[in-house]
Amino acid sequence: MRAVTLAQVPGSPEVEVPRPEAGEVLVKVAASSVNGFDLATAAGYLQGVMEHRFPLIPGKDFAGTVEAVGEGVEGFAVGDAVFGVDAKAYLGTGSMAPVRRRSRCRRHRPPARRGLGA
Repeated sequence: MRAVTLAQVPGSPEVEVPRPEAGEVLVKVAASSVNGFDLATAAGYLQGVMEHRFPLIPGKDFAGTVEAVGEGVEGFAVGDAVFGVDAKAYLGTGSMAPVRRRSRCRRHRPPARRGLGA
């Protein structure tokens, strides 16, 4: 797995391979968002407004499958379907990266299927 990163803003995307640290899960992201907030970040409009921790990884929302768990993580297992949002007070590891903090991940349990007319 790889993550799209920005080493500086304005800047061009680069690719890195992340690993889960203590308290984190590694999620193979199946879906992610890139929106106006991310475009404003890449253009440098948020410099001085929010802390930037480089390399920056764009994206906010994500959904995917747990690939690995970091030390001390409870409640998640490899193979769990999860979704979440990057809601940190700083810019850094967005949802275009497979690494998500456990506090921002939730397991996905699909609703029970109901027949037509049920």
